[in-house]
Amino acid sequence: MDIELKNFYEKAIGKGLDKSEALKEAIEKSIESVVHRYGSMSARNLSEAFCESLAKELPEISEADENILQYAFERLIETIQKPKEKEIERLIIEIDRLQRHLNTEEQELQRSLRELFVGIESAGHKSPSEIRNIWKEALENTELGHVEGLGILTETIEAALVAALEEAEDIESSVREVVRQITHKAVGEGILSAARIRAILTTILMKASELAEATPNLAEEIIHGTVYGINDALISTIKQLKNQLHFAPEEQEAGHINWNELILMLSRSDELYKEIINDVASRNSSFVRDILLGCSDVIGNQFAELKRISTETIEIAGKKLSSFAKEAAIKGAELKEQLTAEAKKLGEKAWKKALEMAEAYKGKR
Repeated sequence: MDIELKNFYEKAIGKGLDKSEALKEAIEKSIESVVHRYGSMSARNLSEAFCESLAKELPEISEADENILQYAFERLIETIQKPKEKEIERLIIEIDRLQRHLNTEEQELQRSLRELFVGIESAGHKSPSEIRNIWKEALENTELGHVEGLGILTETIEAALVAALEEAEDIESSVREVVRQITHKAVGEGILSAARIRAILTTILMKASELAEATPNLAEEIIHGTVYGINDALISTIKQLKNQLHFAPEEQEAGHINWNELILMLSRSDELYKEIINDVASRNSSFVRDILLGCSDVIGNQFAELKRISTETIEIAGKKLSSFAKEAAIKGAELKEQLTAEAKKLGEKAWKKALEMAEAYKGKR
């Protein structure tokens, strides 16, 4: 391969450059020429051929030294990689654009789903009394069918719990934290309804119960950490909803909400959680059942906190509902019951941490 190093060097000298700068320019021009002519070669073959020619032609115009060779190597790498770097930059920009578009479409999908359920339920209230109960049951079952991510939730919570057992010094605290993170994320990413929350919490408690059954010497730590972690997540999620109801501008388009269902659910949030624990307990062996039920009794003070924050949220929700009703009456328009119906996507870092723990566990198997 003729890299024309001497020719480029002489032209640079003719321009008045000193020997050092002329040599650097000659190297740059040689590399550009070679890459242009032989760009179809593999990176390895191209670099090998160029460097062999450089080793032959460089002594004709200068002594080879470490600095000039390093300069040549860096320029060669930079020139060959530059098109790829530009393409990567273009793809990163495109990925960012697609990600924003994807997020918009996901939000629109969730919004549409909420509106569909509100419409179905509204029609149910107007249906003949003899079919209202079965209408309600059918709707709840349909909602459960649209609880997204339960399969992923099952795999993630299982792997994260096992990783916590293997890596943590304080098992209960570690389990509590990872369960709080995952529950907070799962509950906050969809329609806020009793049916959906029941499905998510049952999935997490059942998986923890299976692990406790398989690890009897750590069963109490696993179950206690899971029950407390879920409770922590419920409290933080309802606090988030409370803040959104309190501070969100009334003109902000943030989704539709079934006020009656929300208020009913919040008014008995602690009872709902106890019912879920009791239901999961009834599906397990006596060994696990006793731990679950005992944990439910011990957690009393924390249930009180869940009850307190729920009551405060109900008060704000009632004020918002009253405000919307008055505004609708003044305008003579049909009330569109709207406000944030779900917590915004929460705990990305916590979710990633849980997934990383899951991946770490999978990598060890």
